[in-house]
Amino acid sequence: MHPRQHAFHARALQDACGGPDRCLELLETTPFKMGRTRMYEARDPGAGVTMPIGAVEFLEGHQNWRLYSLTMARAHPAPTEAQCAASEAAEAAEIMMSIHGQLRRRGASSPFTEFEKRELEPLLIRAEGHIAGIRRAMEVRS
Repeated sequence: MHPRQHAFHARALQDACGGPDRCLELLETTPFKMGRTRMYEARDPGAGVTMPIGAVEFLEGHQNWRLYSLTMARAHPAPTEAQCAASEAAEAAEIMMSIHGQLRRRGASSPFTEFEKRELEPLLIRAEGHIAGIRRAMEVRS
């Protein structure tokens, strides 16, 4: 598997377990403990980082879902660029919905307070990262 395929399956496994933060909690007391940065890099097709096989096995056992390891064991074709772009778009849309919710709860008050800006900025950065992933997927040539 190439790094993009690893990222595609790492994201699917982490999401099935409740997201990266939940995975960090599950792995905390195991020999397969991972750092937050590494966990998120494993989801990023551009990072070239894969999840350690011990962490994959533990999370799959916890979730009773063997997609990642079975894919590594079988000769499956890599996910298409369209699938990777769709996955990035779904992640970006989810983050944008969080941003939209915060903006709706804020109401029409103006201007933005410094607290509101600090609260929204990390979400905007994450959304921009996923949008960049869509662009990378579109630029890859066969």
